[in-house]
Amino acid sequence: MNAVISNPSPLKGRVVAVTGASRGIGLGIVELLAANGAHVIGGARSIGDLHVEGATFVPLDVSLEASTLEFANTAIAAGADTLINNAGVGSRSSLDDISVEEYRRVMDTNVLGYLLTGKFFLPHFRRRHAAGLRSQVVNITSDVSNRTFAGGALYTASKFAQRALTQALAYSGEHFGLRVTEVRPGLTDTYFNGQTPGAPERAHDLRPADVAQAVLYAVSAPPHVRVDEVLVHPTSQDVVF
Repeated sequence: MNAVISNPSPLKGRVVAVTGASRGIGLGIVELLAANGAHVIGGARSIGDLHVEGATFVPLDVSLEASTLEFANTAIAAGADTLINNAGVGSRSSLDDISVEEYRRVMDTNVLGYLLTGKFFLPHFRRRHAAGLRSQVVNITSDVSNRTFAGGALYTASKFAQRALTQALAYSGEHFGLRVTEVRPGLTDTYFNGQTPGAPERAHDLRPADVAQAVLYAVSAPPHVRVDEVLVHPTSQDVVF
């Protein structure tokens, strides 16, 4: 059952665009925000027969400019006031094993994807501000957006870049009332990087719903509150900052 905060519909009337929405953290975000009253426009490469009450799913490949523009236009036409960037891919290999193709696969999704959504949503958010309306962006990055590990050169480079994009957006967006949040999950039991959820060794990891709760906290904060960053870990993971 999706958890609902004290007001049963804190997001009633809100329209939220979510990338990478077909499974894992993205689907968890869609389900929780819709359960809390938002109309959600979810984009993903494969949407199949997805159905969540209060959500509309559309095809999206954030590494492709035309696809991202079409998604943005759909969300903007629906009146989107919030963008949640979640689409991402994983990679773990030694630096000398990283091919150009793998570099482009990871960076085109994790970094170019965030750049393209910003490019297409920001003019809409500026127009909203000019009309006296508020807008918000939440970027899902990782707890490795400021640290790295053996075999993590490419993946963490993409997360460092996402963090830089998030902070730069926060600086520029404050001039037109844009609230920007970085949500940095630790180990999470999802399909990420070819994993299968539910494996016994993942029993103590975060669940997608845990990360979705952090997003709900950020997007349902009062208008005078900006949540700059949320770092969330399972208690089984070593303390890292």
